[in-house]
Amino acid sequence: MEYILNNALLIGSILLLVSVYFSKSSSRFGLPILVFFLFVGIAAGSEGIGGIAYENYELTHSLSLLAICLIIFSGGLLTKSQDIRPVLKSGIVLSTVGVFFTTVSIGAFCYFLFSVPVYESLLIGAILSSTDAAAVFTAFRDKNFHVSKNVRYALELESGSNDPMAYLLVTIFLGFYQQKMSLNFDTLQFFVANPIIGFCGGIAFFRLFKILNEKVLLDFQGLYPAVALGFVFLTYSTVTLFHGNGLLAVYLFGLNVGNSKIPHKTSLVLFFDGMSWLCQIGLFIMLGMLVFPSRLLSIAPAGMALALFCIFVARPIAVHISLAFSKFGFKEKTLISWGGLKGATPIVFASLVATHVGKEANFIFDVVFFAVLVSALVQGSTINFVAKKLSLLFESVHDPDFPVDMEVLAQTKSGIAEFQVKDADYAMNRKIYELGLPRGARIIFIKRSGSFIIPDGQTVLKEHDKVLFVTQEKDEIELTINAFRDKIEEPSLIPEDIA
Repeated sequence: MEYILNNALLIGSILLLVSVYFSKSSSRFGLPILVFFLFVGIAAGSEGIGGIAYENYELTHSLSLLAICLIIFSGGLLTKSQDIRPVLKSGIVLSTVGVFFTTVSIGAFCYFLFSVPVYESLLIGAILSSTDAAAVFTAFRDKNFHVSKNVRYALELESGSNDPMAYLLVTIFLGFYQQKMSLNFDTLQFFVANPIIGFCGGIAFFRLFKILNEKVLLDFQGLYPAVALGFVFLTYSTVTLFHGNGLLAVYLFGLNVGNSKIPHKTSLVLFFDGMSWLCQIGLFIMLGMLVFPSRLLSIAPAGMALALFCIFVARPIAVHISLAFSKFGFKEKTLISWGGLKGATPIVFASLVATHVGKEANFIFDVVFFAVLVSALVQGSTINFVAKKLSLLFESVHDPDFPVDMEVLAQTKSGIAEFQVKDADYAMNRKIYELGLPRGARIIFIKRSGSFIIPDGQTVLKEHDKVLFVTQEKDEIELTINAFRDKIEEPSLIPEDIA
């Protein structure tokens, strides 16, 4: 047993390190980084140079669910409410109505092209209906360029929140396909109750998490990520136990944690960002190992036809119908359509089908994998090019967060706040010592053009500078902000009657 474990650790660590270090060169060839991880898994699989015989769909599905929970939670944790507020309605419509229309259109295509039963066709449509959070988040993390903000946030919100709807449809059509479910009142009741239970469960567990975090102060800071990790899986498992949508609950839990004042939130973000990357790498490698290239070649024509239909027909139809009454223009809808990347999620859903159906699902798994691979390669490698052609690609400056835990410092008697210098402010083009800050007020950092400056009294403040300052008392925060905005008049030493 120890020998087997040691070999597994050896192989796993080699694959992980190869994926991480060699992925650096993938961008030179325009290859999306997650697709590179997929190719590493294929190369390590039974028909690759690694020769690792792996075809355990049940284990893959179980581990994949754990990974997807962490990826979705991390996506919610990094999503800012002020960013998604302008596109909230559009994102929700895309993740529900868009998923439904994608399922129906792909299902109709598979029914007529592949001549498979209607429920199997709709099952393939449901599997391919969602965009992948890991693929979308990675595609839009370019530090030098960003697409139009509303387009980016709509895509990120959609990809983070459409897995629950897709998972619900996969579950229903899988039941129809296996003849374990029929179209009746109970099915309709499940369709309505599943997301409601997920929504309520996500909110409830967040409130419990917040209360415990505020009331119970742990002795070691490293335990806070462990508590959050436990809550992620507690949320998913409990909500699922009550037939609710566990993925939706996890996403809402992460979204609320990321937009609330939680002690040690900075350490949570760093921990789960690392965990998310580790899960993405492991997930794509493991899914790649399930693939048999010889089987892919046999279904290549069908897979290519399905992929092209998804990219050029199903996705555009779903986007234009869903956003028909939105403020997005034609170019923005086109980019949203092109940015709907497929990734690990459809393959995980296909592995779920394989665990229930067995080898009958080989065609479904292979054709889905082929379509995902084409989507990731074609769309993932050209997203910036398409955005540029549509005049929706903008040069940007990386704007990191201040390297302090604001929520922890806010619990002390001292005050801490940020201030951004504008053209009309008194602080504009003035040295810090000229501002007349309250006694005890100190500027810790200045964030300028994506870089941090540790200032002294002679440092000149410029427009768009973000200033992080502390005061001795919380009541002095407003006085300090006023010192940045307006000139503080020094008291006259000459009596008023003489003056």
